[in-house]
Amino acid sequence: MSFLKIKDFPALISSLFISKSGDYAYEVAFVFIVLETTRNDYFQVGVVYFFRFIPFLFFGPVGGWLADNGRLKKNLLLSEWVRLTVSLLLFFTYLNGAITIVILCIASVFTTTGRSIFQPSFQTAIPRVVGDGDLTRANSIAQVAEETATVAGPLACSLILLIADKAWVLMFNALTYFISALIIITLDDFRQHPRTPFHISKAYRETSSCIKKMYHSGHELFISIIGSAVCILFTGSVLRFVIPAIAVNSDKSEIFTSYLFSLMAAGTILGGLLYSRTVHRVTPDKLMFFWFVYGLLMLTMSLATRSSLSLLLPLSFVLGVCGAFVDITLVTTIQLHSEQENIGKNFGVFSTLANTAEAASGLMSGLIATVSLMISFTIMTSLIALTGLSGMVLLSKKRAAHKKSP
Repeated sequence: MSFLKIKDFPALISSLFISKSGDYAYEVAFVFIVLETTRNDYFQVGVVYFFRFIPFLFFGPVGGWLADNGRLKKNLLLSEWVRLTVSLLLFFTYLNGAITIVILCIASVFTTTGRSIFQPSFQTAIPRVVGDGDLTRANSIAQVAEETATVAGPLACSLILLIADKAWVLMFNALTYFISALIIITLDDFRQHPRTPFHISKAYRETSSCIKKMYHSGHELFISIIGSAVCILFTGSVLRFVIPAIAVNSDKSEIFTSYLFSLMAAGTILGGLLYSRTVHRVTPDKLMFFWFVYGLLMLTMSLATRSSLSLLLPLSFVLGVCGAFVDITLVTTIQLHSEQENIGKNFGVFSTLANTAEAASGLMSGLIATVSLMISFTIMTSLIALTGLSGMVLLSKKRAAHKKSP
């Protein structure tokens, strides 16, 4: 089946690509603006990034509940308009030299709130547009679109910075949200249950009930979500902090680090293209197996740094391919193993756990890195592989126990 012929799917993917391109351009400029505003005060930088992660604890469940009970099209539009407003606020305050750490923190809170609404709604929308048999290919296309945006966004940011100030990267980001919103307006309303009035206490109650139900009767999905969150706990800071720090401390330039992440992005795009051709049945066991392989590859990278950092270049590409297999399998597993009315809430739960884990990841690796960066690299990557292996063992035991039970 040609996905171009599926109603609303091309528009949905186009919206994702354009919105994410702005996101990744914004990420590059935002770091520079934070450092400039705080005058390289790393404590204040930490405060700003704390406010970037903490909203997921509160709005992750809300975003999931809205995906199941609100109108998906309205949720996607709300997310884009909120982030568009934030980008314009930052643009005008930065352009007029009025930006402060308080404004950066407020912007961080609202940007994260927008993301916590967008992601569950987008991932819930895909099964409403395509059938279960096409989910794997649809998620592969979405993964390729997002990873292409990870290249396009920073490239756009670099081109803008060559001819203009950082403020215009913020304007570019606002423009991408505006275009994305225009595309979303063209979508039909997705097939959903009758709308339920929103009450924040009800959102938390239903999310809590969903987690308990998942724990007692959906052990495969529960292990997949918790296991993936634990893997992200060990993965986040390795990619964001440990690998770049090792490269710089080994007298490699920042360009070398950019090569690593460019190769990783290229590998992820290739992985997205190969996925539907090589994985014909998605299961929680395959998800944890891919996490296990991902951990082994990162562990190999940590050992390779002891002989030659140049070995990280081909390994980064292979890691990107494996990362695509992890991401697509994770999203498809949640979609296939969730009850129709709980897809959004389950994505909200995962989003909350994953982003909290990523926030804690920096603290954990930082504490270990006070002893040695190399030790931090090896320990964190070993724990990813161990978590993947433990997940496979747990799934096997749960399945065996279920077969024995009357």
